[in-house]
Amino acid sequence: MSPRQQTASLAAPRLDTGRAGPLVLIDADNTLWDTDGVFAEAQLGLLEAVEHAANLAGPKADRLEFVREFDQKLAQKHHLGLRYPTRLLIDALTLGLRGVGSQEAVRRAWSNGADSGLDRALVGKMESDFFANIAKQPKLHVGVIKGLRDLASIGATSVVFTEGSRKRVMRTIESHQLSGFVDRVFEAPKTVRMFERVKKLATVNQSIYVIGDQLTRDIRPANEAGVKTIYIPGGFQPKWEFEAGALPTFQAPSFDAAVTFLLHSEDDARPTN
Repeated sequence: MSPRQQTASLAAPRLDTGRAGPLVLIDADNTLWDTDGVFAEAQLGLLEAVEHAANLAGPKADRLEFVREFDQKLAQKHHLGLRYPTRLLIDALTLGLRGVGSQEAVRRAWSNGADSGLDRALVGKMESDFFANIAKQPKLHVGVIKGLRDLASIGATSVVFTEGSRKRVMRTIESHQLSGFVDRVFEAPKTVRMFERVKKLATVNQSIYVIGDQLTRDIRPANEAGVKTIYIPGGFQPKWEFEAGALPTFQAPSFDAAVTFLLHSEDDARPTN
């Protein structure tokens, strides 16, 4: 599958350094902006809705962890990963509130959601409300504006890539007025083959970097394609992330720190006169 692309807008005029700036592939969600924060709020709202619908009370403490126990088990089981149908989570949570263990609740929600006892029309309404909540615009992470400006200052080609919706990513870019710093937006599966194809877009002697928050989806396939990687750990780390075994070229606490490493790497690679 060829990556679908779209120009965000004309980038601002950049300094002519006399050489090609690096090609920088930047993950969107939880690297540039806090998508996890939006999901956390939506998941807590979903738990409250399920409690009300089932007339049951969930835990008073660690409520998000309670939801994500079911969430991660569903994601590990479903072929769509974390993009599994929300109704499965609604049914699994209902069963969990009734005392069914998370593993069994997920199995029963998967095989027959009606086992939860919830009215299916009500489940559909909760699912629609959840979609509306996760469509809210996320906040930018600290250091993103500075990092993008620093990339522009060296003539970098900044490409935002996502496995999600390109249109949604474009809306977020425009909402935060980042269009002047983004040259392209790619929507494609993050596979070794995809990163190898993107490498062919680079000019001779042009450096390529990948900046992302997921070891399994961003760092490992880019490593295997022979691309330098910079890892920014996200706030929410699924269980399988700790088992990834992928080591990035560099790890950074923030986006601007990741770009600082990139700038130093480019300076070190610059030929001396």
